[in-house]
This record gives sequence, C-alpha cells and structure tokens, in this order.
Amino acid sequence: MRDKYKIYIFHPYSKIGGADLSISRLIKNLDEKKFDIDFIFLNQQKLTKYLEIKKRKINFIKINSKRTLFSIFKIRKHLKKDIQKKYKKYIFLSNQNFANILSFLILFKINWIKQVLIERNHIDEFSYDFSIKKQLIFVLMKFLYKKADSVIGISKKLSKDLSKHIKKKCITIYNPAFDLSIFRSSKTKVSLKKNKNTFLTIGRLENQKDIMTILRAFKLLVKNINARLIIIGYGSELKNLRNFINENKLKNHIIILTKVKNPFPYYKLANTFILSSKFEGFGNVLVEAAMFKINIISSNCNSGPKEILYNGRYGQLFNIGDHVKLSKQMYRSLKNQKIYDKNKLYNSLKRFDIKTNISSYKKLFKQL
Repeated sequence: MRDKYKIYIFHPYSKIGGADLSISRLIKNLDEKKFDIDFIFLNQQKLTKYLEIKKRKINFIKINSKRTLFSIFKIRKHLKKDIQKKYKKYIFLSNQNFANILSFLILFKINWIKQVLIERNHIDEFSYDFSIKKQLIFVLMKFLYKKADSVIGISKKLSKDLSKHIKKKCITIYNPAFDLSIFRSSKTKVSLKKNKNTFLTIGRLENQKDIMTILRAFKLLVKNINARLIIIGYGSELKNLRNFINENKLKNHIIILTKVKNPFPYYKLANTFILSSKFEGFGNVLVEAAMFKINIISSNCNSGPKEILYNGRYGQLFNIGDHVKLSKQMYRSLKNQKIYDKNKLYNSLKRFDIKTNISSYKKLFKQL
C-alpha cells in the first residue's frame, strides 16, 4: 500500500448534475493501480447513473443513517480502520458547502488525512437563500475553510471571490466537461424531430436555474415568430412552470421532459441553447452546447458562463432575470446563425478536457 494513494470522496447527496458527472469522470480516470478510492454516501440517496461505475475497482461505502449529522461517527469509524494499511497518502475530498462543513467534524483530530474541499457554487448562492441553515454555512465557511489543506473552485471567478471570503488562496480546477464520449451518446434516437426554430435548456427545475425568465422571454418571442422550446429537467419548480405555460396558452410551443437519462441527442435538435441561472459554479451545459456548435445565450451570472464564453465574445449574455433582452437575443439567434465563431469556441474547450482535469488533481495530490 505504500505506493498507493487512498482517496475518500464524500458526496452524501447524489443528483443528476455537474457535480456527479465531474466526480464520475475523476474516478474513472484515476489509475486504480495508484489510487484506492472510497465513495462515501448516505443510504437514503440513490446513486445517479453517472456514479454507476463498473469498469474499475471502487469501494462504495453506504452509511446507514437517516440524517447526515448522525453519519459522522460511522464515517470516522470507517476512516480509522485504514490507518493500519499504511497508504502513501490519505486524502479526503468533500463536495459542496454543506458536505465541506461536515468534513471538519468527520476529520476532527484525524491528522493523518489531508482535507480537500471542492466548492461547486459561487458564493452568490447565499444572496438568494436566506434560510438559517444557509446563512450559518456561509459564516462557518469563513472560519473553517482556511483550515483545510486545500480549497478548490471550479471556475476562476468562483475561486477569486471565495478566496476573499475565507481569507485563503483557492486553486481553480475546471470541471472536465469536454468529453468526446458525448458525441457517441448523442447518436441515440429520440422521438422529437429537428426544427430550425428550436430553443433548448437543460438543468434542475429549481429557483437557481430561473427557467421562468426563459418562459417570459419565450412568451414575447412567439408573438412575432413561430418557435419551439424544449426544457429538460426536474425539480420543485415544475408545477409553477406548467401553470405559467397553461395560463399563457404556450402548451403547443413548449415541451418539458422530466425523465431524460441521456440529454445529448437533444442538442442536435436545437438552434440555440439557453442558460438562465441566477448563479453557477461552472456550467457544464454551456460546454456541451458549444461542442455541438449551436448558438448560446446565457445569463451574465457569477461565475462560469463568462469564462466559458469569453465574456460574451462567443455567446450572447443578458442580465439575470432580464426576459425582455433575452427575448430579443432569442429572435436574433434565430435570424443569424453566424453571431460568433463557433469553431473558435469549440477549439477553446480543451481547457475543460479530462486530461487537464486529472493532471491538475494529480499535481495537487503530490503537493499535499
């Protein structure tokens, strides 16, 4: 074991999204001869399809606990067993702020394990959620994060703003969103047919994603032009979105798909992809849309979209919630397929390649 690294990945909440996808790509591409990986999750969480990893040896550690707080002692007990195996290095990776805070309790006085925090949302998240839980996490981040061995942000602006908040330098490791296997997955046939006036958005149907702004913009657009909107996702805002569609008689123009396991074929049906988030850590879907060389419109939110689109050079940006401007940009997108050089944007996506991502993590592991 002296030549192997022991990696613990603490991810209690498994949901189909950028975090799970990025974690799965990290796991699949770490050499199992050099890395022994434990994926720690709670029993009430079902693993997403991204984390159903069969091709490599990985230990899925299911913690039988109804509440995350109650799982702490069980996880500590599991960690302490490994000290006898004498690995070259022990590294504990936690994902997202709530899990990151809990990791300090889990690792209390377990000094032989290096602690790495991965922050996947910009701190603007706390400007939209004033719950006691979220505000407590925000305060605890300021006092605890600086004690970690390393803090990772998944975009440069995220890392910069988080560094100011916690008074500790954060490194940036982009999500490995540029994955050529996406093209193979996109070959799957779907029932919908291609339509030149089609808009697409993909994401969890939650307040953060602000899909309602797209609906309001689309309502203005269809007054002047016949178009179609495909929404792929699920979440707590689904009922509100459907009510808006029915009340504004948009049912014949909008399709909501809630059970899509493979979203990649739908990019080939679209003229334009739209991201309307209030905040993001990165924005995998923008990279995916750029891979298919379709037009892109995104909210100018913190933090990933501006970096991916070179501050609007390779995609249209609108202010958060500005449905009037978005509607005009949607119209422009349908009328002009050459708004920006899609080939240059595609060529820039190598920044988000899995090889670059893995190289950055390996470098970090050696330095810890």
